[in-house]
Amino acid sequence: MNIDERLGNLSANVTRTFHKDFIFLVFPNKVQHFPARSWTKEQVLAKVHEYLGTNVDYDHWRDCLIATSPYKELILVIPGFSSL
Repeated sequence: MNIDERLGNLSANVTRTFHKDFIFLVFPNKVQHFPARSWTKEQVLAKVHEYLGTNVDYDHWRDCLIATSPYKELILVIPGFSSL
């Protein structure tokens, strides 16, 4: 399943929670989030690299920045930023 399909299959209850104060981890079988209030781009980038490594692809989905890696099934949804 591609990224658009995975994100498109998220329930409305989940997507309604997307807020700029959080980063969302979309695993194949679950969605988690953690607070990122007032984080700088550097802090967010460090967390992206922690979860995905340094080979990261960025895109947008429903006005949210998303980060992926070709080596992991994890998708990071970062609503508070348009780029890193």
